[in-house]
Amino acid sequence: MAGDPTKLDDLEMLSLIAHGLIPFMERVTAGEKDPFPYPDALLRGFNQLILTCALRDVPRAERPTSIPAFVTTWAILPLTEWAVKLDIPADVFITGDHLLDRDYDGKPTALCRKLSRGEVMPRTAKGATIANRTANPKAIA
Repeated sequence: MAGDPTKLDDLEMLSLIAHGLIPFMERVTAGEKDPFPYPDALLRGFNQLILTCALRDVPRAERPTSIPAFVTTWAILPLTEWAVKLDIPADVFITGDHLLDRDYDGKPTALCRKLSRGEVMPRTAKGATIANRTANPKAIA
């Protein structure tokens, strides 16, 4: 993790969230409604997300209020539709990428599994970000 919380690495934050979402969703699938305590990686990534939202002036009403709220709202949204604009090179994701698949009972997507294993890396230097890009079908091959 970055030493300075004002210089958070968004890809690292997503990786932490994804790493914790997988065991969280396994417990949900097994029948737990609110699997507490939350996986440490999910808690750390969620806390980074909340701090990132605050530092980037995302209005409080648009921020996720809890991990269960994040899972049922933000995690199923495409990353480009999150209220916070992520500072991640454009070639890392394609438009429409999300962490949980709303069509399959919230199962982690291939992207989520790759993020959790640290397999998603930028291919180019920082520049364009996922907040302002078009689809790139080769990004998650």
